[in-house]
Amino acid sequence: MIVCCVKVLIRYNTESDGRTLPWRLLLDGKEYLVNEIKIEKASYTSTDWLEDKQCFKHHITVNDCEVSIDDKLHAVIK
Repeated sequence: MIVCCVKVLIRYNTESDGRTLPWRLLLDGKEYLVNEIKIEKASYTSTDWLEDKQCFKHHITVNDCEVSIDDKLHAVIK
C-alpha cells in the first residue's frame, strides 16, 4: 500500500505488547499500526493537546511525504 500524505504523525502504540505493532502512524488523520518504520525524509517533533483525553501527545512528524506499508507491516516514509 502506498499513500501520499500532507502530514504523518508517528506515536508509540501504548497498547502494544512491545513485540508486535509498536508504532501508530496517523496519515492525514487515519490510523495504521505497524511493526517498523524507516524515515527517509526530514522529520521533527511536535506536540498536540487532545481535548477529549485532556492530555498532550508527542510525535515525530513528517510533512508532504509518501508512505508505503508492506505485508509485514513495515513502513517507509519518503
